[in-house]
Amino acid sequence: MLGLILPRGCAGCDKPDEILCSDCQSLFRRHTVLPLNGTPSGASDGTPGAATAPNALNGIPSAAIQQPACAMIYAAGTYQGHVRRAILSWKDHGDTECDKAFSQICRQLVAGSGIIETLQTKPQTLPQPMPQTEHQTGSQTQILVVPAPSSPKSMRTRGRRHLWPLAKAAAAELAAAGVEACAVNALRTRHIQGKAVETHSALGRAARLDGQLEVNDPGLIAGKKVLILDDIVTTGTTMRRCAEAIRGARGSVVGGLALAAVPPPAER
Repeated sequence: MLGLILPRGCAGCDKPDEILCSDCQSLFRRHTVLPLNGTPSGASDGTPGAATAPNALNGIPSAAIQQPACAMIYAAGTYQGHVRRAILSWKDHGDTECDKAFSQICRQLVAGSGIIETLQTKPQTLPQPMPQTEHQTGSQTQILVVPAPSSPKSMRTRGRRHLWPLAKAAAAELAAAGVEACAVNALRTRHIQGKAVETHSALGRAARLDGQLEVNDPGLIAGKKVLILDDIVTTGTTMRRCAEAIRGARGSVVGGLALAAVPPPAER
């Protein structure tokens, strides 16, 4: 009945009566992997991040992917066309019906990225997924899935923590594979101005976030492995700044996840 009163179309292509149609969902299975610069064995913050040559994972079994010496960012799709439109509809235009579709995309990304093989333990029985709250301590947890924080202004505008359902989904996929994991909102911002995606240069992004990200409770992070989650990776600056804050609280960043990576200029 609601569909008759308020008909909707696919968030990506506007196909009638779809939330995110199968064709648009398939665009989020074109995975790319990029270095999380500034992590151990990675490059410094001056090296371009996501917009440098991404390596396709398309269809390659995760076990066949050589594990890198540095932490990596795994992105589900490329931030252009229908992917871009779907993310913006969900993120900035209140299309919360996409939560379920993007949560499933995050689970597929975790399953296909190779990160499970990097983290996986071999318990006698699979652990049950842990109850998840926005400020859960996760004291017995092997992996914390930590979403990149939005500015207070963005959260007021959206009326929600838009990455939270995705973080819970990523943690659930890790738990289903035998990795003890939970999602926790461990990071916060101070006085960030504007949106990251609206800041075009790497230097501008770095300046925008310089000293503006911090850990809510360092005791929550200390000694833990952390997987950072964000929606869009452009230069990788947000991920690197999150990683710096986590390492400053004596946490260990094992990688990053994103719905999409902005392509290099030559491919836009």
